[in-house]
Amino acid sequence: MHQPVGRLAQLRLYPIRPLWTLGPGWAAIGGVLSSGRLAFSPETFLKLLLVWLLTELALGTVWDLGVGESPWQRANGIWKQLLDPRLPEVAPPLPLLPYTQPHSPGRRLADRLGRWCLWWRTRFWPESGREFATLVVALGMALLLGITLGRGVLGWALLVVALSWLIALLPSRQGRTSPALNGAATIYGLAQFGIPWLIGAAAFQGLSWTVAVLGLCFSIAYIGLIRQATRPAHSFRLIGAGQATAALWLAALRHPLAASTVAILLIPQWGLWVWAGDLSAFDRYPRNVQPFILLSLLVAALGIAP
Repeated sequence: MHQPVGRLAQLRLYPIRPLWTLGPGWAAIGGVLSSGRLAFSPETFLKLLLVWLLTELALGTVWDLGVGESPWQRANGIWKQLLDPRLPEVAPPLPLLPYTQPHSPGRRLADRLGRWCLWWRTRFWPESGREFATLVVALGMALLLGITLGRGVLGWALLVVALSWLIALLPSRQGRTSPALNGAATIYGLAQFGIPWLIGAAAFQGLSWTVAVLGLCFSIAYIGLIRQATRPAHSFRLIGAGQATAALWLAALRHPLAASTVAILLIPQWGLWVWAGDLSAFDRYPRNVQPFILLSLLVAALGIAP
């Protein structure tokens, strides 16, 4: 028998990709490590946890549900649905403006609001109400964590939200909003990797041009992974170019051991590309190459730390 009393909501946390998958959480950790401010103290680990929650869970959920990249999303992203709703042709006017004349601006506004409310009750909320509620909670969580971690972090978090709106404004292709299909891979890569890297460094007051350039290098590699589905050869070049640039940047900053390690890690990635080409299995390459990119990222971030 169903229990008539109890909690109002339920929160479930479960992984949707392997641990070594590149994303905003690892980008934020890379930013924290490259800042050189990571100390072994309870306060530091608590702040690191808050940074991970902000980038991976809060902003990640806002992006997934807002843009429409969530694996459980049945329709377009929430932002796309709100910006371009499919309103019914006829609906009772909203009785907010009484005594309005036909065809007057007030009557047209009341008709528009009535159609919008009918669309909300009959289509949007039944189809996407749960996702919308989750999006609102995640957005509030992101704002709260941003305020807790500092004004700089809050500014970067708001920029990620703004970029998710920008993605929703772009025309989609083939009825989908995937960044690889609508040409927004660069925006997607910056929002999901470059800015989380800056958030990690800013949360520990270690943001500098040195750290930002290294984050940009690995953001290029991340963008290459996004473009793998549509342009495999171009994707491979971006992945290699991003890490090679990181190795050159480390060498220029006089970190030869880290630069050499990043350069050496490019060799197995090239081997995986050749193996995937021989087997015509390019879809496996992004999954197999990510552990090496992650190791390269960690080495570079630790090497550049002051």
